[in-house]
Amino acid sequence: MAGVAGDKQANRVSEEIVSMIAAKAALKVSGVSKLNEDLTDNLTKKILGKERIAKGIGLFKEPEGIGIDVYLSVEYETKIPDLAWEVQTSVKEAVETVTGLSVQKVNIHVQGVTLSGEMKESEETAAAKQANQEG
Repeated sequence: MAGVAGDKQANRVSEEIVSMIAAKAALKVSGVSKLNEDLTDNLTKKILGKERIAKGIGLFKEPEGIGIDVYLSVEYETKIPDLAWEVQTSVKEAVETVTGLSVQKVNIHVQGVTLSGEMKESEETAAAKQANQEG
């Protein structure tokens, strides 16, 4: 998709711009730790040797506008259904406000959980203690 046509606009908005807006909106939501690469990101990197600007965002056409796929990891102990709803709302509002495009769908793909720094340290300490007890 070279560009995404606006509903009643003669202008076209580049896919990269829409992806950047969506990525920024998703990352603003508390509990989102990072955006993950999707299949398109991996293929682009391996075949063309370049990285996409906004990793973790996929766009597709809908009959009355566009759809957006968001691939992300969440922080440990985040309520995923609540987070998904917030990300959907944030991305939809940001893209529609900035571009004027009609966002029909925002699909959230949770691909991982990220442990906080304190959690990682306590797990490493527990693993070390267990190793010392076994050894």
